[in-house]
Amino acid sequence: MKKLTLLLICICTVFTLQADNGDKYEKAMKANLSKLKTAKTKAELVAVANQFERIGNAENNKWLPNYYAAYCYIKMARLEKEATSKDQVLDKAAALLEKANKIDSKNSELVTLGAYLTLTRLSVDPMARGREYSGRTFAKIGKAKALNPENPRPYFIEAILKMNMPPAFGGGKEAACPVFKKAAKKFETFKPGNELMPDWGKETNTAIMKQGGC
Repeated sequence: MKKLTLLLICICTVFTLQADNGDKYEKAMKANLSKLKTAKTKAELVAVANQFERIGNAENNKWLPNYYAAYCYIKMARLEKEATSKDQVLDKAAALLEKANKIDSKNSELVTLGAYLTLTRLSVDPMARGREYSGRTFAKIGKAKALNPENPRPYFIEAILKMNMPPAFGGGKEAACPVFKKAAKKFETFKPGNELMPDWGKETNTAIMKQGGC
């Protein structure tokens, strides 16, 4: 009887510790996601990215912390002025994204963020990287769609790419607007799995459509 009681106490203790760890993780993620929404400067984005990295190191079986840390660095790269600095920031994003991919290699959100990273690499030097990096971006977009056809973000990234491509190569407003509209429809119906899951892109998609006259 004593052994049974001791066993039950041990089991309850394990479940309690797991629940506490889960609560701490969720609270930390929610707090940092709130900071991410308002982060505008490089310093603010670095601080948020660092915190996501710390969460990822503590919870090394979860892909979301490194996903968001990589997302911060991609946003940061767009604030850099020099090509070398942009690439260095994107190298950091790529390393974090690789860590997340090792946890879940068949995830539409991770593949989409990879497409966004590649698109940002292209924007560093469009003349030199246009052909190679646009091909890489399209490939990742296709994979992300296949993994989750309802995810609006691959369509959003595709539309941005097409809007910035020359019409002679299948780009321009006429090619991009239908994709922006498709992304907009998917944003309206898409529901993240929980409060921590990615939910970015809708406002920017709408703004670009308006600016581009779609």
